[in-house]
Amino acid sequence: MAGDRALADIPGRAGPPIMNSEKRHPIAAAGLLALALATAVRAESIAPIPKTGKARANLLLVTIDTLRADRLGCYGGTRVQTPAIDALAGKGFVFTRAFAQATTTLPSHADILLGVTPLVHGVHDNANFTVGPDFPTLAGFLKKEGYATAAFVGAYPLDSRFGLTSGFDVYDDDYGRQRFEDMTYVERKAADVVGRALAWLKGRASPWFLWVHLFDPHAPYDPPEPFKSEYKGRPYDGEVAYTDQSLGMLLGELERDGVAGRTLVILTSDHGESLGDHGESSHGFFAYNSTLWVPLIVSVPGAGTGPKSQLVGHIDIFPTVCDLLDLDKPAFLQGASLVPVLEGKELPRRALYFESLYPFYSRGWAPLTGYIDGDEKFIESPIPELYNIGGDFGELDNRAEPGRLGECRKRLADLVRTQSRPQSNRRPEVGDRQTREKLKSLGYISGSSGTRKTGFTPADDVKTLLPFHNRAMEAQDLFRKGDGAGAAGLLREILTERDDIDVAYTGLAAVYKAQGGLGDALDVLKLGRDRLPDNYEIFLTQTSYLIAAGRYAEVIRGFEAASLLRLEHDPEIWNDLGIAYSRTGKFAEAEAAFEKALSLDRDHPAALTNQGILFLSRSSTTGDRNLLGKSFPCFERALAIDPRYAPAQGGLGAAFRQKGDVKSAVSSWEKALALDPASGHTLYNLGVAYLELGEKTKARTLLLKYQSRAGASLSPEEKAKLEALIRKSGD
Repeated sequence: MAGDRALADIPGRAGPPIMNSEKRHPIAAAGLLALALATAVRAESIAPIPKTGKARANLLLVTIDTLRADRLGCYGGTRVQTPAIDALAGKGFVFTRAFAQATTTLPSHADILLGVTPLVHGVHDNANFTVGPDFPTLAGFLKKEGYATAAFVGAYPLDSRFGLTSGFDVYDDDYGRQRFEDMTYVERKAADVVGRALAWLKGRASPWFLWVHLFDPHAPYDPPEPFKSEYKGRPYDGEVAYTDQSLGMLLGELERDGVAGRTLVILTSDHGESLGDHGESSHGFFAYNSTLWVPLIVSVPGAGTGPKSQLVGHIDIFPTVCDLLDLDKPAFLQGASLVPVLEGKELPRRALYFESLYPFYSRGWAPLTGYIDGDEKFIESPIPELYNIGGDFGELDNRAEPGRLGECRKRLADLVRTQSRPQSNRRPEVGDRQTREKLKSLGYISGSSGTRKTGFTPADDVKTLLPFHNRAMEAQDLFRKGDGAGAAGLLREILTERDDIDVAYTGLAAVYKAQGGLGDALDVLKLGRDRLPDNYEIFLTQTSYLIAAGRYAEVIRGFEAASLLRLEHDPEIWNDLGIAYSRTGKFAEAEAAFEKALSLDRDHPAALTNQGILFLSRSSTTGDRNLLGKSFPCFERALAIDPRYAPAQGGLGAAFRQKGDVKSAVSSWEKALALDPASGHTLYNLGVAYLELGEKTKARTLLLKYQSRAGASLSPEEKAKLEALIRKSGD
């Protein structure tokens, strides 16, 4: 192995990024109980929202990502000022015992918009699943009832590629480009999302359904001013305060436009945030109340207000909307309408199923599932947990005695059995039929989803493994503070103690690669693949590094031998495979791979650019001008998506040059060089083009700069050619 090298950003897209954050005390039961007893609301009948003429009432659904209920004033919070949400709560009903049934963004939103749990829709984490096209959504249901429907989402986990678009006239996920190397999700600020939503609402006739998703409280916490200064040292709280202010713009506009009186408003969060509780910095690993307890506010025009303390979940939102809008409920819904609760009645006792399966599907750790039934909460794992959350809401006193476990496990098994359906947990299929059939004919698609461990011990429990993961994140922090040697040492220490921590392999590989030890990095990743053959992050990182090393045949062999759940719906890996095929002269396979990438993400600038380059290459070798013509739309579309994507500008320059339009080629290459001044290809191409145009001074400057940067890597033949060009530019 090479010696210590500086740690670079760990490549790959981990699930919910674990970020450093201030420690928090576990949630106290007292605050929850005090809120539940604060106000007595008399029982009254809740009629459907009054209609204006023949127009039905509107529906505004607001989901605030990663929002802890205890940060809101209406839930007894005192740390953050949330006047907009508190005002909404003052006009509606506040559910004090509302729980998410998953701990990551996509599954929770699927619960909300489909009205069924992951046991039915089969979406268990953000990375490995998509919502099947045959699942009816709340948007589709309301669209059939004559509603205009729109969604404005704040971040990548709800990208249109993941399948929640069904039924929406507009699904605005224009938050920016998610790059492979980014450790955090790309997002757009709450004010931007709200602004888009308000533009859609302007002048719109009823009825409409608007879903607004605000991502800001999710890590990394970076609130804008003045919230950054006001909540100095408490960035999560600052994000919550900023989000509240942005939401206030939307709610205020409804009031000013006079439509608030005929608009049902529902606000919730997809999950909470641990902030250090139980040793979890963020969310997605454990299923304690820090992440499962969520706010749920239902504001019904003309109805009553006050707290409601019954146990409710995300799957109850869809049927509640149906009753409040006077629509027949679809038979497939698993939740219960909360209208009886609003009327002061009790729902029949039931248990709520929950799960946290990101560690299982993405890392191979033991699965974590459970239920809440009254005050009893059972968490099934190799180290089981049982809590009385009525008096121990912070879950500090584990009462999982052997004598109770059989009963609890049977209760959970019965719940899973009764709530599952034949179509549950199917492997999601994505991409259009034509693309799938073409790929299948090339041998790319199989029915296998990989092997997965089925027997687990306490050594596989999330509680056992998360501390190792956290230490790997500490290594990343060491690098950011300039201690690369310490970071590398810590990562090696982790792998000595546990050889199944994926982020330690990808992190250590990044250490070696950052200092030029690409071969050593690939050795580390091979060890990781041997130990964790089902781990996608290691596979994806290894593929990326093999491409960087020019080992394209290994990329192809590795892909053909892999059987991983995410292969069929990750555009990054198909883009990489297309590169490998194109570099080995397998153009038909390369084109199919790029088509697959674009069927998964129509707005993938790298895949579009590479597809354009493939057309150019084939045109150059065959003389087919039609292929040259096909390249232009690829580059132009890539630039429309990301105007700062230098490779697309470079590709467009090459297309113009091949067309014979040298001046347009120079214009594109100048733009590419401005975007990426270090691009050797652009320096060379631009130098040669200027020489051809007779502008020798510009040509010489560019060619000399290219020589100084690339000289050592050039072959003797390439050096001789470059020197001849430089001499010509000086004549």
